[in-house]
Amino acid sequence: MNKDEMVIYLNEEDAKVYVKVPSGKKTHFQLQDLPGKVLQEAVHDKGIHDFDLAGLADGNYFVIVNQNDYIRSKKIVLGYQP
Repeated sequence: MNKDEMVIYLNEEDAKVYVKVPSGKKTHFQLQDLPGKVLQEAVHDKGIHDFDLAGLADGNYFVIVNQNDYIRSKKIVLGYQP
Protein backbone atom coordinates (compact mmCIF):
# COMPACT_ATOMS: atom_id res chain seq x y z
CA MET A 1 0.00 0.00 0.00
CA ASN A 2 1.29 3.46 -0.81
CA LYS A 3 0.50 6.58 1.19
CA ASP A 4 -2.13 7.79 -1.30
CA GLU A 5 -4.29 4.73 -0.65
CA MET A 6 -5.04 5.86 2.92
CA VAL A 7 -6.83 9.19 3.26
CA ILE A 8 -7.91 10.89 6.51
CA TYR A 9 -9.97 14.07 6.30
CA LEU A 10 -12.19 16.26 8.50
CA ASN A 11 -15.60 17.40 7.29
CA GLU A 12 -16.53 20.25 9.62
CA GLU A 13 -20.06 20.57 8.19
CA ASP A 14 -21.19 17.19 9.56
CA ALA A 15 -18.62 17.08 12.42
CA LYS A 16 -17.05 13.84 11.25
CA VAL A 17 -13.60 12.57 10.35
CA TYR A 18 -13.58 10.17 7.42
CA VAL A 19 -10.92 7.54 6.83
CA LYS A 20 -10.60 5.85 3.44
CA VAL A 21 -8.45 2.71 3.13
CA PRO A 22 -8.22 -0.22 0.69
CA SER A 23 -11.13 -2.53 1.53
CA GLY A 24 -10.92 -6.23 2.27
CA LYS A 25 -8.09 -5.88 4.80
CA LYS A 26 -8.58 -5.87 8.56
CA THR A 27 -7.99 -2.30 9.73
CA HIS A 28 -7.78 -0.81 13.23
CA PHE A 29 -9.16 2.73 13.64
CA GLN A 30 -8.69 4.94 16.73
CA LEU A 31 -9.62 8.47 17.76
CA GLN A 32 -7.52 9.78 20.66
CA ASP A 33 -7.42 13.01 22.62
CA LEU A 34 -4.17 14.91 23.19
CA PRO A 35 -3.12 12.93 26.31
CA GLY A 36 -3.65 9.67 24.38
CA LYS A 37 -6.99 8.51 25.79
CA VAL A 38 -8.85 6.38 23.23
CA LEU A 39 -12.25 8.01 22.62
CA GLN A 40 -13.50 5.84 19.76
CA GLU A 41 -12.19 2.60 18.31
CA ALA A 42 -13.21 0.11 15.62
CA VAL A 43 -11.78 -2.85 13.70
CA HIS A 44 -13.24 -3.96 10.36
CA ASP A 45 -12.41 -4.61 6.69
CA LYS A 46 -14.62 -1.96 5.05
CA GLY A 47 -13.05 0.67 2.82
CA ILE A 48 -14.35 3.69 4.76
CA HIS A 49 -14.83 4.56 8.41
CA ASP A 50 -16.03 7.72 10.11
CA PHE A 51 -15.62 9.16 13.58
CA ASP A 52 -18.44 11.34 14.91
CA LEU A 53 -16.94 14.40 16.60
CA ALA A 54 -20.26 15.92 17.74
CA GLY A 55 -20.14 16.70 21.43
CA LEU A 56 -16.34 16.73 21.71
CA ALA A 57 -14.74 19.80 23.27
CA ASP A 58 -12.63 22.12 21.13
CA GLY A 59 -9.02 20.99 21.03
CA ASN A 60 -6.54 18.62 19.43
CA TYR A 61 -7.33 15.01 18.55
CA PHE A 62 -5.49 12.27 16.69
CA VAL A 63 -6.82 9.70 14.25
CA ILE A 64 -4.62 6.60 14.10
CA VAL A 65 -5.12 3.94 11.43
CA ASN A 66 -3.28 0.61 11.28
CA GLN A 67 -3.68 -1.68 8.27
CA ASN A 68 -1.24 -4.59 7.82
CA ASP A 69 1.33 -2.82 10.03
CA TYR A 70 1.14 0.35 7.90
CA ILE A 71 0.30 3.03 10.47
CA ARG A 72 -0.83 6.53 9.64
CA SER A 73 -1.94 9.29 11.98
CA LYS A 74 -3.39 12.72 11.51
CA LYS A 75 -3.90 15.58 13.94
CA ILE A 76 -7.41 17.05 13.96
CA VAL A 77 -8.04 20.51 15.44
CA LEU A 78 -11.59 21.34 16.52
CA GLY A 79 -12.73 24.89 17.15
CA TYR A 80 -9.74 26.80 15.85
CA GLN A 81 -10.75 30.11 14.28
CA PRO A 82 -7.82 31.98 12.65
